[in-house]
Amino acid sequence: MRQLPFFVLLALLFLPFREGVAQWTTYFPQDTSARTVSFTFTGDIMQHMPQIEAAQCGVNRFDYDPAFVYIAPYLKQSDVTVGNLELTLGGTPYRGYPCFSAPDTLLYALKRAGFTALSTANNHACDRKNAGITRTIAKLEEANIPFFGTYRSARERDSLTPRIIEKSGFRIALLAYTYGTNGIPFAAPVIVNLIDTVQILTDLQKAKAVADIVVVAVHWGIEYQDTPSREQRTIADFLLRNGATIIVGNHPHVIQPLRPVYDSTGTLRQLCIYSMGNFISAQRTFPRAGAMLVHVVAEKNAKGIELRVPQCLLTYVDRPTIDGKRAFRIIPIEGQFLPRDSYAARYRQHAERILAATKETIPAIHKRSLPFIPPEPLPFPLFSHHPIAPSIIKAKLSPFQ
Repeated sequence: MRQLPFFVLLALLFLPFREGVAQWTTYFPQDTSARTVSFTFTGDIMQHMPQIEAAQCGVNRFDYDPAFVYIAPYLKQSDVTVGNLELTLGGTPYRGYPCFSAPDTLLYALKRAGFTALSTANNHACDRKNAGITRTIAKLEEANIPFFGTYRSARERDSLTPRIIEKSGFRIALLAYTYGTNGIPFAAPVIVNLIDTVQILTDLQKAKAVADIVVVAVHWGIEYQDTPSREQRTIADFLLRNGATIIVGNHPHVIQPLRPVYDSTGTLRQLCIYSMGNFISAQRTFPRAGAMLVHVVAEKNAKGIELRVPQCLLTYVDRPTIDGKRAFRIIPIEGQFLPRDSYAARYRQHAERILAATKETIPAIHKRSLPFIPPEPLPFPLFSHHPIAPSIIKAKLSPFQ
């Protein structure tokens, strides 16, 4: 990595590390009476066995905070940050692919990093069968993180569909569905929301009646394919036609294009995000270690709900070896010097090609001159502690080694 001039490093060292150091471009409505709410959406949150091993810091002790330390400012800036929890919290023995069960500590690290809600409807929801579904829900409740997509009973589904979050004067409805569960069945009374247009239509009608904004998370598509499948496009048409404000897609493990929907006046009213890739995983085959975050601001004014220009942030999972041990960290690509043949540089070129169709209307913020190179060494811990959070173990943190 290129060495920075000494005076630059000195200046960075005296900058307080705070949430404003790295940030999305702030939107200010022209109408001072208008209200806004901001969202950040991320890709698949996965835990392969190498990640579990990297986080282990003692007997049944796991520290996941270092994985999110550089991306947390972007997550924490938004009013609502949503991810896809593509794993179970099924307890020991912890396992990676093909049947995931991650340590509970991961959940608290996600909360400290800024996640405010997690989708649980995906093809790995049943990896630990009914017991895994119910335990995952119980742990989400203990951490006070709203979940949506899996339920312990029909009564619970009815009471939590849609999942409503109230922020900044907005009522936001959250719905989630998956194409399947890898052939692993779930049995009554447990429910995993599957893609069923009859049920989805009922849910959308219910959501529109009680919410300003309807966010639908859909686990769909073909793994490792850069373009949306015909089925994805058909489902997206259905969701947009029936009232979804924002569609949040995942499962392909690579990014796919965005689809903005404008009305006859040219106002952005709806947005479909087909796939955001792996937010965090141990997959390394190109381009699976790369992903993107999507940031959207919704404005409520006299004309109704309008979406303001979304922003994309490209990221990748860095895997340095520190003191002889593998580490995993999500690194924003924005503002970094990228060696020409590095994974991150090749990924940025790849992502720009995928997103080319909307580059004029949906900017990637790494195009802007907002370098984010954290001071070294970073103050630790970076996150606010909660009484329910497991203890944090000090770690060496630097993506630039």
